[in-house]
Amino acid sequence: MRKLQSRPPKSRPLSRPKLAFTRMTVFQAALLACAGMAALLPACALIDRGLPAEGPATAEAGIAFGGSLICLLILGVLVRGLGQASQMMRACLSEGGAAAPAKPVQVVGEAGGLINDAAELAQRMDAMRHRLTHRHPVTGLPTREPFLADLAGDMGDPTRTIVLGVVRFADYDRLAAFDPAAADRALAAFAERLRKALPASRTMAQVDRDSFAVWFVEAPTSAAAAGELQAVAYVLGQELVDGGLKLLPDARMGAAVFPADGRTPVELLTRAVAAVADARHGAGKVAFFSPDNSAAERERFALEQDLRVAVSRGELLLHYQPLVDLGAGRVIGAEALLRWQHPTLGLVPPGRFIPILEQSGRMDEAGLWVLTAACREARFWREQGLHDLKMAVNLSTTQCRDPRLRTVMMSTLERHGLPPSALELELTETTAMEDAEHTRELLEDLRAAGVSVAIDDFGAGYSSMSYLKNLPFSKLKIDREFVTDVHQRKDSRAICSALIELARGLDIAVLAEGVETLEELQALQALGCRLFQGYLFARPMESSAFIAKVKDTQWLAELASPARRQMAELTRRTAGGLSAH
Repeated sequence: MRKLQSRPPKSRPLSRPKLAFTRMTVFQAALLACAGMAALLPACALIDRGLPAEGPATAEAGIAFGGSLICLLILGVLVRGLGQASQMMRACLSEGGAAAPAKPVQVVGEAGGLINDAAELAQRMDAMRHRLTHRHPVTGLPTREPFLADLAGDMGDPTRTIVLGVVRFADYDRLAAFDPAAADRALAAFAERLRKALPASRTMAQVDRDSFAVWFVEAPTSAAAAGELQAVAYVLGQELVDGGLKLLPDARMGAAVFPADGRTPVELLTRAVAAVADARHGAGKVAFFSPDNSAAERERFALEQDLRVAVSRGELLLHYQPLVDLGAGRVIGAEALLRWQHPTLGLVPPGRFIPILEQSGRMDEAGLWVLTAACREARFWREQGLHDLKMAVNLSTTQCRDPRLRTVMMSTLERHGLPPSALELELTETTAMEDAEHTRELLEDLRAAGVSVAIDDFGAGYSSMSYLKNLPFSKLKIDREFVTDVHQRKDSRAICSALIELARGLDIAVLAEGVETLEELQALQALGCRLFQGYLFARPMESSAFIAKVKDTQWLAELASPARRQMAELTRRTAGGLSAH
């Protein structure tokens, strides 16, 4: 065997190893590294057995070690460059990451070109990340963080009174639910309209998916800022047209004042957003932040959290208010009214928690519980000998939309051994008219199944004569707005008279709800009404009290007899006067 050369040939000096690297692909470098490692293993084995000072084995081990070391050096250069590119990619992809480091320059050739391309891509992605995090992709407006940074600079002087307004495009989520692309186009048009309606000096940004902030730096007073926002509201409320879609935007506006409502940008923006929630009571109105409103929202949030577990904890209950046929002198049924027995607050008024159920989307769960509990109670009444009482249950708008309503209702009746005639469903005018065609189909199915349906609070909503004709209702309930002081108000008396005649002509029953005095009762009787509900007869009560009330016929006989009810009214008023003293 030829002796190993002590130095490489002059034609291939070792001082320029990069010439070989320029002709090496990444794949070739990997193969070379593997080959070197394969050669290194037998060399290690020779060393392990013990090598002589000179001879062929020593030469073989030297060749193996030399080739392996060269391969590993090349692989190290390659891996180091790829590692730097990987570091750059991770930096620019990480949220809020630092700017990508400079690309490596010590590698060249095909593999080096790959690394340089990756580095250039990483730097471009880093620039794109910077733009996207500072501009909204739909509207192109500055986003929350840079806007807050600008605010911080303007809030350096606490003696200045500055107003932060927030404008919310309240239709965005509803529109995005069925057409996301149209929602984005409408959002962009809304933002452009807002930008054009404001002076160029106003600082504007998009601080949430559907909300925009406007910074009134030089507004002389909060009233001036409110006036400007009010004028903007008029412009924003004009019709938007997107192809076949015509939209009248619902713009909600809130505002907070620096430094009274907040001394930091985040705090002030939070207060302005809270004011927008209060502006839901009047679209196009500007609501300024109020600590009282904030406390109310905190209370509402706490109630909503407790309502989420009210059903599972058994805190909901039903009270029952009698439905009276005074002509027949008997109770014909009861309306089941939802109540909440809070563990620390006691009995929460329905006006406080039912709107929260509706707005939080939990009315379906509560409605199903009411239907089940009411049917269970109706079955118990029948076991107590009260066979001909009808249970009236209110339906929410979301329940009416549920295609499973009829199936759930019929299975609940069957499970409790009740005939469909034992149940009456009550819908408000607003619920009935939200989707008139769907309501008509639903009511026809219910009527065919034997369940009666009453239109509740008639006169407080649409009061459309056409749907009374086309929708198969079995009862009309006159809203208490027209019942109150009907004996003194000529307009209410005329409306009640017309409704009673209308119901008679359509062959449906009519019930006056909210009757509280004998004078109201007498006036309604004179108009031809015979079905009543209200505090004059009984307040909503627990089941045991309701059963006792139904079985006691004396109170109803007193109300049915003019002489006896006048004496009862005189006694009630005398007792009330004595208790007042």
